[in-house]
Amino acid sequence: MPVYDLNRGINKPVEFKGLVGSNIYFLVAGIGLVFALFVTCYLAGVPLALTVLLTFLAGGGMWAGVFALNRRFGEHGLMKAAARRSSPRYITNRHSRLFQRLNEDPPGRA
Repeated sequence: MPVYDLNRGINKPVEFKGLVGSNIYFLVAGIGLVFALFVTCYLAGVPLALTVLLTFLAGGGMWAGVFALNRRFGEHGLMKAAARRSSPRYITNRHSRLFQRLNEDPPGRA
């Protein structure tokens, strides 16, 4: 009779070298952009030493930036910060009709 191991990682966030959540996708996108930078510089005829130096500097900055975002915001914090920025600080009402009709019965009620 076969023995099956239980998956104990249910509902745990995906983690890669300390990165959690959507920060992994930012790292992958950054690696893709650094690769595109290398290919562009190489095809443009930039000297290879300068191309490699630019690639390592861009890659190191991207790596440090993604890990800084991960440390600062955590798994869902970046999405929460973006949502906080897109929501209004105050809700204003310039018409008094809203308050005048609060005590009325809704239409269709007897």
